[in-house]
Amino acid sequence: MLSALLAVGLVTGLCGPAGASDTGAWITTWASSPSLATEKLPLPFWKPAPEAQGTVRYTLRISAGGDQVRVRLSAETLPQDLVVDHATVAVADAQGHVAPSAFRTRTFDGARTARVPAGAPLLSDPLDLPVDAGAVLVVSLHLPQPVTVPQADNNHHTDILPGDDRTEAVTLDGARGEDAREIVSALLVHSGAQARTIVAFGDSITDGFGAKDRLMRGWPDQLAALLRAKGRRDIGIANAGIGGNRVLRGEVGPSALARFDRDALAVPGVTDIVLLEGINDLGLSGLPTLRTSATHPVVTAEDIIAGYRQLIERARARHLKVHGATLTPAIGATFPGYATPEKDAMRQKINTWIRTSGAFDDVIDFDAAVRDPAHPDRIRADYDCGDHLHPSDAGYHAMAETALAVISP
Repeated sequence: MLSALLAVGLVTGLCGPAGASDTGAWITTWASSPSLATEKLPLPFWKPAPEAQGTVRYTLRISAGGDQVRVRLSAETLPQDLVVDHATVAVADAQGHVAPSAFRTRTFDGARTARVPAGAPLLSDPLDLPVDAGAVLVVSLHLPQPVTVPQADNNHHTDILPGDDRTEAVTLDGARGEDAREIVSALLVHSGAQARTIVAFGDSITDGFGAKDRLMRGWPDQLAALLRAKGRRDIGIANAGIGGNRVLRGEVGPSALARFDRDALAVPGVTDIVLLEGINDLGLSGLPTLRTSATHPVVTAEDIIAGYRQLIERARARHLKVHGATLTPAIGATFPGYATPEKDAMRQKINTWIRTSGAFDDVIDFDAAVRDPAHPDRIRADYDCGDHLHPSDAGYHAMAETALAVISP
């Protein structure tokens, strides 16, 4: 077990984990940033954090392909140890259907069982399993002890079947579906020497809130599909978006400043980071907090820019490219007090700095991609998922095309 724990640290500092071939690279092909349980939030979409015990199954679309697979489990935001007594991975068809012979048992330091200490991650052993770019993988865990997992938006789906181990069952008859963040926080693949990962770092607009297809989490997955269409099947996209996240302070999840090392800098294979965050700092500024009767501190454009500068410096220290993404429009947002003319003026000030300061390696102008030309403080109607804040699938596609034009494949 100790060697498996050590591998978690080693993978952040080497070109690949222990045992990987010298002729290739380990990269992140799928990710879901560990968040915090959203307990008793006065929001219309809030539900109690679900409890997981028994067989837990995730159906996930990866971005890049490879010849080996590793699974990263996370108890980083859990209050108790995570115990897994069996884990399987299977390649599914495009609809998520799995053949009975497809299931492969995952091991951890050679053992079928694992205990992940609260607050820590755990990386599985490499599994020889060729997977194509864009493939759908089914990851199943059997949890003998209950775990309370963070409740999430509708783009994070978990199937839970209490009882005996069904990790090799083709279907989980009787399972209940939950909108819950995954205990699996990343999938790694061993790919070619030129393979790399782009980290999409942000809030719910990066996480993909409002997307209709759960296997296509917003603009990052749309970007992965565009890259594959151009023949680049060895570029992984790691979605490090957390709904409600902010640059300066944590609440729904650790702030960008607090989680940047874990969710961006330490991601295996990372060469580029797309930073799209700050709209929640503006939107929640001066509003009541979600958990108490206090109010959020008032923030200024200069506060958020100072946060950006710190993130840029930390990325540059790792010799990583940072692409600055402009903040998208929010006027008309259905959350009371979230978007005001004064806050939009600060958004425009921040966007001007992103575009003109030269602080970033380059600029991805998401604002220009989705705004209404007649009303630039609002999102285009056909790019609006309905809450006047989050894009629709068409809006996410426009964002992906904008990103593709800037990030060289």
